[in-house]
Amino acid sequence: MNELLNWLQQQKGSLRTYVEFQDRALALRADAPEQAALLRLLADLTGRFVEAYDRQPLSAEIAARALDQLTEFLGKAVGGRTAGPADQLALLNQIGASELA
Repeated sequence: MNELLNWLQQQKGSLRTYVEFQDRALALRADAPEQAALLRLLADLTGRFVEAYDRQPLSAEIAARALDQLTEFLGKAVGGRTAGPADQLALLNQIGASELA
């Protein structure tokens, strides 16, 4: 998860960033099965974002805002690995109810 966060923090936020993030998150599930739900939710979140802007112009402002939001979610997940079940569930619910924009 740290490696995924480090990679994401180096990205510019083009649509390709979200496609690659989705691929990386889904692939990481095999190595981190204890984070499978989180990774699936993040992958789905980015997938919906990609679908929303497929063949549409993606402004720098929207891309930056979405990248900040995704980075924040992943940062909370990495930082909260030792959090209790209630806090982990709250983060999952927050991600599950969110849209990148």
